[in-house]
Amino acid sequence: MKTKNMKFSILLVAGVLSMVSCKKEGCTDPNATNYSEEAKKDDGSCTYDESDFEEVTVNGQTYTKISGTITESVTLSASKKYLLSGGVFVDNNSTLTIEAGTTIYAADDNTIPFLAIQRGSKIMASGTASSPIVFTTIKSNPMPGDWGGIIINGYAPVNNGVDPMGEGNTGLYGGTNAADNSGVMTYVRVEYAGKQFTADKELNGFAFYAVGSGTTLNHLQAYKNSDDGFEFFGGTVNLSYALSYGSGDDSFDYTYGWSGTGNYWRGVQSASEGDRGIEADNNAANNSAAPFSNPTLTNIELVGRGTAAATVGAKFREGTKANITNLVVTDFATGIDIEHDQTLTNVVNGSFMINSATTTGCTTAIVYKGSKDSGGNVINPQLVTDASASSNAQVNGSATSDQTWVTGSWFRNL
Repeated sequence: MKTKNMKFSILLVAGVLSMVSCKKEGCTDPNATNYSEEAKKDDGSCTYDESDFEEVTVNGQTYTKISGTITESVTLSASKKYLLSGGVFVDNNSTLTIEAGTTIYAADDNTIPFLAIQRGSKIMASGTASSPIVFTTIKSNPMPGDWGGIIINGYAPVNNGVDPMGEGNTGLYGGTNAADNSGVMTYVRVEYAGKQFTADKELNGFAFYAVGSGTTLNHLQAYKNSDDGFEFFGGTVNLSYALSYGSGDDSFDYTYGWSGTGNYWRGVQSASEGDRGIEADNNAANNSAAPFSNPTLTNIELVGRGTAAATVGAKFREGTKANITNLVVTDFATGIDIEHDQTLTNVVNGSFMINSATTTGCTTAIVYKGSKDSGGNVINPQLVTDASASSNAQVNGSATSDQTWVTGSWFRNL
């Protein structure tokens, strides 16, 4: 019995030592598809997907350049610097994980860099208030439009057809899963994005195409982007604690049936650029297309660049519905503009509501505009009158600014 027990003990110890040895060796590169957190020593077994990861040197600094399509799950480490070259797509139901404190640069190599998460795939980018994840340009003299920004494509509903293609051929989007999950983005800043493809097609800072409510988005900043800071193309995703500073076009934009929630948004225009604080549409081709754009917006603050710029703080048009509480608009020519018969109908029947709003430094607080015929004549003047008289959408001066959440080092001021 003693001999057998001794043999068993030796075998057991050998097995444990073997297991410990296996844990210590493996793939130590976080960019590899078989990266092992337990591995202490690289054994040369790392494998990579068909995207291109390449070590390059730019101005004396070493970067891991990423290009092509990522088809296996990959982790980007805060201990490295990354360079996006051209359109980088995350596809094949894979997950791109980005550690807190990671900085990702857009290359200056005659490509149009952008990051596009395709339907079924995910981004897991969880920064912190003190260690945000930053996407920016590598250029020494950064300018708005230096690169394309972040695009997420999901399977949530839209009202502009089946499987439409995103601007710039950045991916198909749309479906029937309102709870679709495209991952997590928290404490992420996108700088100098919004690259222009053609005269009427530009990318944004953040573009959410049919993104579902299973996705987590909060504490995001779009900083000095040449087009919109944030744009929603349908979907049901919710966005809280969002800053759009110095966007060249609209601070926030939605269309094609977006029905999520927006809570604590702040849009601030630069001294020389910016169109609208919010541009809100349902569908330009069919104002009554379903599902309607119908978000719930709470604690929204929009700061313009003065009345001389002749811009609008919040433009609601093309049939959108909404439920808006605590909207503060400052220093725009017009505070709130509600246009088109379907939108006005939504006001009258209570499916478009502004529960509390304050405008300061605006020449005009609120205007109501009906649809026009080919000759420029208002088609239904009575509807304009009824919407204007309705208590469902008025500037009542009861909204107040709350900037207590705009603290920390995760964002940049203009």
